Amino acid sequence: MTRQSGKKPATDLLIYRTYFKTWKRGEKYVSDGKIRVIGFDDKHIDALAFGTDTYEVHLEFRGGGISRKCTCPVSDFCKHMVAVAIIWDKNRDIKLPDKNQVERQTIPPPLITFSDLKKAYKNPLKANLDVIRIAADELLSSSRNHAKLPKVPRNITDEKEFSKILVKKSISEIRSWSRRSNFDYYFCAGEVTAAFCEMCRIIRERWGNVDTMVKNEIIELLDIFRDEIVYEIIDDSDGLHEFLDAHIEALKLE
Repeated sequence: MTRQSGKKPATDLLIYRTYFKTWKRGEKYVSDGKIRVIGFDDKHIDALAFGTDTYEVHLEFRGGGISRKCTCPVSDFCKHMVAVAIIWDKNRDIKLPDKNQVERQTIPPPLITFSDLKKAYKNPLKANLDVIRIAADELLSSSRNHAKLPKVPRNITDEKEFSKILVKKSISEIRSWSRRSNFDYYFCAGEVTAAFCEMCRIIRERWGNVDTMVKNEIIELLDIFRDEIVYEIIDDSDGLHEFLDAHIEALKLE
């Protein structure tokens, strides 16, 4: 099949917005015969996709893009849309993307999954902090350019002698990150939270020989800064305060 002049390939408009695995599942839907076309022309297609349920799929060219609708629970670009786009192009004698194009142009799989994030929330104290650092960028369908923050304030790692002053310096360092021109309240929230937790983990490692009075003063500093993070520095709509609270509580119990 060759690409004919004047005909838009639907697959070209979906491929760069679809995850690789989703695309492959769409291809399998086609090979398994799970799509029934209701009607189509060069501007739109209506079809049924048969899976766990029967889903209605509608694709239509609008301006330079493509309008899409599927009645399945997936809100993003789904395998049913991919399958219908493939069949639509095939029926219009339009060449489909080859294997190399699919691998190159689809969205690569995220570095983490929602299961990883759920696991982190179940045990904040022992969570892999890299998961919450990158969750917003990796798991949302869109992102914004934003500052990339350090994993931990350097003061807490550079100085050998542990003290309340050292903790205050580290808190000031984290606070200063929020003044960067490209700091984003939402997309930097995980990085700020992870840095605070990393700091608390380092404090716990050096907690044994600290005087009780100094411990209480440090915990008070952390409690105050915790509130500042949650209410002033980040967008806490994902409940990241749970990680802050767990790490402060661990220090209180030791």
